[in-house]
Amino acid sequence: AALGMAWLKPVAAEALDLSVSLAGLPADAGLQLTLPADYAWLAIGQLLDTIFPTDELSRAAVADGLDTAANPDLPDIYDCFLPVLDQYRAGLCQLRVRVGGLAAELSDPVSRYGQAVAAGTTELELSITPEYRALDYAVAEGYAASQEELLTWLRECTLLYFLDKHEYRLPAFGDGDAATALGTAVESLCGQGLLNLSDETGFYEISPKGRRFIGRLLMETEGYIDRFDVFKDTLWEEDGGVEFDSGHGEDLRAQLFIAEGLDPARTVFLLRLYDGTLDEFAANWAELMEDADLFQRLLEPVVNREQAPEEWLPAILEAGYAYAEAQEAAERERRAQERTARQVRAIPEES
Repeated sequence: AALGMAWLKPVAAEALDLSVSLAGLPADAGLQLTLPADYAWLAIGQLLDTIFPTDELSRAAVADGLDTAANPDLPDIYDCFLPVLDQYRAGLCQLRVRVGGLAAELSDPVSRYGQAVAAGTTELELSITPEYRALDYAVAEGYAASQEELLTWLRECTLLYFLDKHEYRLPAFGDGDAATALGTAVESLCGQGLLNLSDETGFYEISPKGRRFIGRLLMETEGYIDRFDVFKDTLWEEDGGVEFDSGHGEDLRAQLFIAEGLDPARTVFLLRLYDGTLDEFAANWAELMEDADLFQRLLEPVVNREQAPEEWLPAILEAGYAYAEAQEAAERERRAQERTARQVRAIPEES
């Protein structure tokens, strides 16, 4: 069924009529709530905490108040908002809010923006847009000393990727090019001995040391895939049950990278390189090296992610590793049976 507007059953004659929309949802998939009039004295952030509380019992109470007789999809609409508020509280995103089309702060009082539409009734339209800034998160959590340090590494890896996989021919830089992001990456890689400027061709080439460096990155990335790929589709239940590859689970890899002591920015970016995500930028990658927002988008899975309860992570990890081991054992058995079958077929029949 198509998602529609959500109504909370009226609770008072004097009321705050609140419409809440979320970026990424259809225009008609908002929440329209009728709340007590004194909610207008709350700050916008406090209002959101009231509508989208942190504990399951309070959330269930809000959901129970939704008028599902008018639209049975209301719980699904409400559930779309909850992960975004959880991410905000966990420091994974910032919330950009607009009230009646005007930019607002979470600390602003609701009463500043409400419009009286009838005696004792105030109307308010609130839109929420999450902003995911993985570079900021990586620095705040201590995975990099600064955004510039992290961007330098990201750009160096990007440069090597296109020189290697796409065999991009990068000529010697002129005086005006050295100060660009690309020029800085070239200078750094040359200083590390990973790139050389060929006297014969006039193009930068990956050195033998650079080839070994790329090989180590590939081995590192394949190790992450072997350990964590099973967790890209994880379904967990409150009774402790865990299921993998169901087609209905959540991608917990970024959360588990952190739980296992890995740098999520480094790990996610290496996986992005490995799966060819950067290939879509092959036509203009050199110009995009200047764009820090490109790397914010590439690293978005670091922060735009589902989160299992922290206390469940050890059990999820144990179950995932056991599942992967069982799958690997089954695959070995299958290959052994195929080899045996081929050998049997190769034995000539006795005449």
